Amino acid sequence: MAIYDQKQLSVLINGYEISDWGAGADVLKLAFTTDSGSMKIGSNGTGVFVANNDRSATLTLKLKQHSRDNKFLNSLRLLQEGNLKAFTPLTLEMRDLLNEDLISATRGYFTKRPEVTRGSEANDTTWTIVFERANVNLEQGVA
Repeated sequence: MAIYDQKQLSVLINGYEISDWGAGADVLKLAFTTDSGSMKIGSNGTGVFVANNDRSATLTLKLKQHSRDNKFLNSLRLLQEGNLKAFTPLTLEMRDLLNEDLISATRGYFTKRPEVTRGSEANDTTWTIVFERANVNLEQGVA
């Protein structure tokens, strides 16, 4: 049996700790943009594997409504939109302190403005950031 504790997850965007997560099992998701490569099969049935050097990835974060983390990310997004020349691309460092998984990414940009939903309950705010290069190192974890 493996163990996991959300409180043991450290997520840093440009060195700032993101910690005010929304509800659910999918509050953080990193997805590579493309597959690692493709196989081209010739008419004789033999193939050639073609590696894909695209290591870009999309990070999706879901944070609680009115979180200070939303304010931080929104200030970065406004800087990106208002003065791209002065904007420093985002970095990501995510560590599972319990199981030692490590995810890092560089040269990130906001690609989608957050949607705002209000009603009789609090709603999560979803942030989408695309990074030029991401690396994932998954460990066996504590059993």
